[in-house]
Amino acid sequence: MSSIVRAVTGEMRAEYGLFAIAGVVEGCLDSSALLELEPPDGPADRFAAGRDGLIIQTAHLRNLHEIHGRIERWDGPPSIDPWEELWTGRLFVGPELVGVAAWTAGHSLALKFDLGQGETTWTARVATKILQTEEEVDFPQAIAQVELFKIQLWT
Repeated sequence: MSSIVRAVTGEMRAEYGLFAIAGVVEGCLDSSALLELEPPDGPADRFAAGRDGLIIQTAHLRNLHEIHGRIERWDGPPSIDPWEELWTGRLFVGPELVGVAAWTAGHSLALKFDLGQGETTWTARVATKILQTEEEVDFPQAIAQVELFKIQLWT
């Protein structure tokens, strides 16, 4: 059975409902990893994946809102959990650091994670879960709502 080697959790800002995952070069996401990608195009299309970068669309497309993310490095394939799986595939990370930031340029890293080895193609899974309050008659749906994302990597 596989186990987590290490993990980091934090809050992120998603501008236009988009955030990106890629290697970190000189304190920023490697923009060359994302240049080839077109952003996802709506609820049915929630991710864009390239060889060394991902763009993920949140479930709600508000201009700027907080989401919560977690990057996990595993020593083997993690067990499947009940979260909604958005994407599973191969992701090349050149530097030892991988990061998450709002998709638009100029945003600082929300999460930075040391994978412990660079120049590696990782198997990666992105999963999401939405926590929200109960619906109440005569009140807007999901007065309190939190969107969670897990980014799991293993070789």
